[in-house]
Amino acid sequence: MNIVTVAEIKRSGFAVLDAALAHGPVHLMKRNRPSAVLLSPADYAALVAQAQRNTPAVTNTGLSMLLGDDADPNGLDAEQLKTRLASLNDGWVER
Repeated sequence: MNIVTVAEIKRSGFAVLDAALAHGPVHLMKRNRPSAVLLSPADYAALVAQAQRNTPAVTNTGLSMLLGDDADPNGLDAEQLKTRLASLNDGWVER
């Protein structure tokens, strides 16, 4: 693990961070506790890209729950909406 303390940064400046980044991510310690992790721009971009690949698209919105599979594509009428809300509220206890 590549560790740099805040005291080292105060003594040596950012040069110590540049040197440590050459060996991978840098774990910053402040008062003997983990404070932050410093990544190179390339490592950060790879991390963001991986997170975007692993995040599923949100498709279950409130409107899609109300509309359901059997909704009329031309719109809702009041009776369909009441029926849909009643089925969604089944099992919920009012306080």
